[in-house]
Amino acid sequence: MASPLRILQICHKPPRPAVDGGCIAMDSLSTGLMEEGHHVQIISLHTHKHPFNGREMDADYLTNTSFQAVFADTELNIRDAVSHIITGESYHLSRFHVPEMERAIEETLRVQLFDVVILESLFTTSYIPAIRRLSDAELVLRAHNVEHQLWEEVSDGMDAGPKKWLLNLFQAKLRDEEIRLLDAVDAIAAITDKDALWFQRALEDEDKRPRVVALPFGLNVERRPHDKMGEAPDHALHLGAMDWTPNVQGVMWLKDEVWPLVNQAVDEACLKLAGRHMPDDFVSDPHCGIVVLGEVENAADTYNSSCVVVVPVRAGSGMRIKLTEALAAGRPIVTTSKGMEGLPLQAGTHVLVADTTEEMAAAIVSILTDPPLAISLGKAGREWALDHLSHRARARELTRHLTTWVEE
Repeated sequence: MASPLRILQICHKPPRPAVDGGCIAMDSLSTGLMEEGHHVQIISLHTHKHPFNGREMDADYLTNTSFQAVFADTELNIRDAVSHIITGESYHLSRFHVPEMERAIEETLRVQLFDVVILESLFTTSYIPAIRRLSDAELVLRAHNVEHQLWEEVSDGMDAGPKKWLLNLFQAKLRDEEIRLLDAVDAIAAITDKDALWFQRALEDEDKRPRVVALPFGLNVERRPHDKMGEAPDHALHLGAMDWTPNVQGVMWLKDEVWPLVNQAVDEACLKLAGRHMPDDFVSDPHCGIVVLGEVENAADTYNSSCVVVVPVRAGSGMRIKLTEALAAGRPIVTTSKGMEGLPLQAGTHVLVADTTEEMAAAIVSILTDPPLAISLGKAGREWALDHLSHRARARELTRHLTTWVEE
């Protein structure tokens, strides 16, 4: 192996505990890079939505990464939003810029040398000027989504009104800022091939286009519990953070439009809804077979149950990490075309894909009533995960790119 790289990873929320897909993606990368022998230091924002709690983190992890957490108040503020309309700045990005974070980055760069600085998501890019002043490290944007496209799709799913109008305005500014920032970094690691292609086309500097790579996140698939893989499902499950608008929109469609059709077709059909920040108006309804679990202690254990996992997302780019967790657990899955984006799965072999209300209901019913189909899908999905999702393999792939970029 080449000499270990010195890597600073700047995160927009704490990677641990892994409470949502973004956290899992960040933690998978840092874990894989450290397992490959690289030195990884982490500076992370934390917010009301994603607070830092050192007691929930392994002490060795905090020490080995020299972990620093800086608070940012990212709560939506109408006055600030209106002021950004006037100034023309992107409100989505400015909420994540705080002087304390800039000082933490500068103090770290003054005393330590790094070969690579990884910016996790577009929301950490406001710190690029501070990094450039003090470091010659390769600056790599790890793009979890094409952010403006995500918000454009969210807006498309909303009713007309002031909120939709404001979101459209912010989305347009975010797109301009996203394109501008591509030329401010040295390389881009996108989560999916589709996103990587968009970034390549958007780059004005053609010489940088070879430095746009697709790097899906990884999982420790081997250690994921899957002892229920041979059991037919007796309920449907959606597990996802419910403070993310695409999840809320997808679950509303699932429970209000899709599930009544399933409930009519399958006696005593049960849908369990789990996830952090469950909306107050999402309540259990025994008559319709809906059980709201809210936040669960362990996502891996929740997936390791006799369930069919439903991923009804219809907006956003990037990779659906909850879908990959379900694959690793050997669970049968029903998702949308949008939900399967970024994963070269075969519909009908690894997952069932349905985009209309009737198709989604029929797919869930088929899995609940056909045990051999359900078990076959679960086993095929886990085999695919074992072959494609190792986080160490992903880190090794990124290492090859990073080493080349550092040496150029």
